Amino acid sequence: MSLEHGPAPEASDSSLSPRSLQGVVSFVLLVVLAAVAALLPVPFVALAPGPTFNTIGAYSGTDLISVKDRRTYPTTGHLDLVTVRETGGPEGGLDLLTAIRGWFDPAIEIVPRSVLFPPNATEEQVRQEHKEQFADSQGEAVAAAMAYLGIPTVTKVIAGSVTVDGPSAKAIDPGDEIVRVNGVVIVTPEDVLNTIRPLPIGSKVRLVLRTGTVTRTETVSTKEHPKHPGKSYIGIGIAAVAKPPFPVTFQLSSVGGPSAGMMFALGLVDKLTPGPMTGGVFVAGTGTVDFKGKIGAIGGIDQKMVGARRSGATLFLAPADNCDEVTGHIPTGLTVVKVSTIADAVDAVTRFGRGQRTGLPSCPASRG
Repeated sequence: MSLEHGPAPEASDSSLSPRSLQGVVSFVLLVVLAAVAALLPVPFVALAPGPTFNTIGAYSGTDLISVKDRRTYPTTGHLDLVTVRETGGPEGGLDLLTAIRGWFDPAIEIVPRSVLFPPNATEEQVRQEHKEQFADSQGEAVAAAMAYLGIPTVTKVIAGSVTVDGPSAKAIDPGDEIVRVNGVVIVTPEDVLNTIRPLPIGSKVRLVLRTGTVTRTETVSTKEHPKHPGKSYIGIGIAAVAKPPFPVTFQLSSVGGPSAGMMFALGLVDKLTPGPMTGGVFVAGTGTVDFKGKIGAIGGIDQKMVGARRSGATLFLAPADNCDEVTGHIPTGLTVVKVSTIADAVDAVTRFGRGQRTGLPSCPASRG
């Protein structure tokens, strides 16, 4: 018996043709390039709601604002300063995916890096500037609170800023009071300049400094002033601030910028006056403040309102000059009151704390 075999099956060729292989390789390369491009930094910065801090509460177990040698009064509720969390910075930038996600998140603002930082600014320079602004805001807040309360002050001379790579970078902190320079008692900023500038370049300068209630001595060597050839300098900016007749210290140091001034001043006023200003209500706000109590505009107010509401605030104090940015962006459940002075702010908080919810000066909730 013979066996008949049918035709042998055709052999299958699982290999790709050159054209198909080229297409696959091109697609893979495209995916890889797209992934790499998505991770490359772009020159934008993301601004998002940051944490809030209660100026009449505690921070790390210590009162955020401490007053000694003066009667203080119990406080309730919150007078929170608000912050913005910044991602990107002057050098890093954002990856493209983060930027795209931010553009679609109403709580986040994506802005060109050049809007926030000067050309060639470094992370360290920006951090130092923010630290100096924060120290200045505390001094101005104390002066504004004392002016509002009618408490006499004396002027003290401080290091308002310290050059990052200057002679004093490791010896002096922004906000340090300059008590004496080479034995000369310092009364005005000019006393510092007149004592240091005539010295030969490279001279040793002995400084007596005060931080809060702690006094210390530092010695630095002068360098040639970059803007005044032949003159000595030690790399500090000098400012005069109002000093109250009792010590006031601020525990918070992890925040930068000038926008906490108003809330620091309100917290101090609340501690120094009988009766809780807030009536137990959760209040938050932002704004610079000057020595006379005038409140100035700030940046990132949209993110600060969101952060305040997320933390539980029902009343938000906004600088009157920020009203255009506030309108149309007020989170649900948050009442926003515009203020121009510390007196305005105290009045608004007190009235709101007593249950008054109408008749307060406000920014329009919506446009049109």
